[in-house]
Amino acid sequence: MSKDNIVILMATYNSQQFLRPQLQSIVEQSFRDWKLYIRDDGSQDNTLEIIQDFVNKDERITLINDRQSNMGAARSFMLLLENIEADYFFFCDHDDFWLPEKVERSMLEMKKLERQHQQVPIIVHSDLYVVDHELNVVNQSFWKSSGIKPKFLAEKNIIQVFNCVTGCTMVFNKAARNCSLPYHSMAPMHDWWITIKVLQNKGIVFGIDDPLIYYRQHLSNVVGARNVNLQYFINKVLGLKTTLENQNKQIQFLKAIKGIGPFSYYYYKILYTLIRKM
Repeated sequence: MSKDNIVILMATYNSQQFLRPQLQSIVEQSFRDWKLYIRDDGSQDNTLEIIQDFVNKDERITLINDRQSNMGAARSFMLLLENIEADYFFFCDHDDFWLPEKVERSMLEMKKLERQHQQVPIIVHSDLYVVDHELNVVNQSFWKSSGIKPKFLAEKNIIQVFNCVTGCTMVFNKAARNCSLPYHSMAPMHDWWITIKVLQNKGIVFGIDDPLIYYRQHLSNVVGARNVNLQYFINKVLGLKTTLENQNKQIQFLKAIKGIGPFSYYYYKILYTLIRKM
């Protein structure tokens, strides 16, 4: 693989419980020519001490100290993206565990796509193993357990209803980064925003069917895995007021970015609800 400027962007907040093994899994990647930038969002535990320990041992790792706190995960990731220049960008959560070939496999697919589609925004992402807090596998495929159909979703209208790209699995090129800035304040999450912008700009979203990370589920997850089963839909009905409020926020966001309208939104919402259970 040719020499490229590859960066991994990590956001942390009170991350001491699982941070050390995650950082070690990055250090032990089969592909080693990368730089890791970590932004902490005001941790009150031993997160900074753990990060500094790795910074002292590995010159590829940098702690960003911008003296801002409590921005939230999405804004923290996008702040890193706005301020760091590179050819390729990985997002990394603080509590997962990367398989040794994650960077190498992702970059091989990225390079293959770039040879076929020059100067095009590209995202490569993958499936995930769902694991408990001790990394015991509880589901072999996050995509299957959550009813995610990436090939169906990688279309610019449907992606505006449901995101198929999990941020901690994605790598994207500079063209994807550039078309995603600035970050819209109404965007639901950073990974969804970037995916929408890539597809709006005639880019490519490619999914690797194999899981490349252990997606750790624990009591402190901000965003996590959900089984799309009967109970999932019952909970949606029971929480109808909250569901409608969230959908209205998304419709307003799509209006602000000149996305699909309310009719198309609910059409695709119903369509994909049926498809994800097939």
